[in-house]
Amino acid sequence: MSATTRIVQAGGRRHGTMVAMSIGEELLEERRRRRRAGDPRLSAEGKELFRRMTTGDLVDEFQAGLDADAIADPLLGGDGDADD
Repeated sequence: MSATTRIVQAGGRRHGTMVAMSIGEELLEERRRRRRAGDPRLSAEGKELFRRMTTGDLVDEFQAGLDADAIADPLLGGDGDADD
C-alpha cells in the first residue's frame, strides 16, 4: 500500500467492505458526509438567513444581487469566453 492510499470502510459504515481509497477520494467522501449531515458551522440564525434569501422575503433582493454580479462579470453571466 502506498503512502497516498489508505484502507477505509466503504460508506463509512462500521460493518462495510474494505476498499483502497486515495487521500483525495477520502477527502471527497468526508465532504459528501458533511454535506448530507448539514454544515455544523452555520448557526441557526445563519440557516434562517439562507432560507429567507432562497425561499422567503429576501428572495427578490438576493436575486437582484445575483443578476448584478452576472452582468458585472461576463463569465458568471455565461456570455464570456473562458479562453480570453
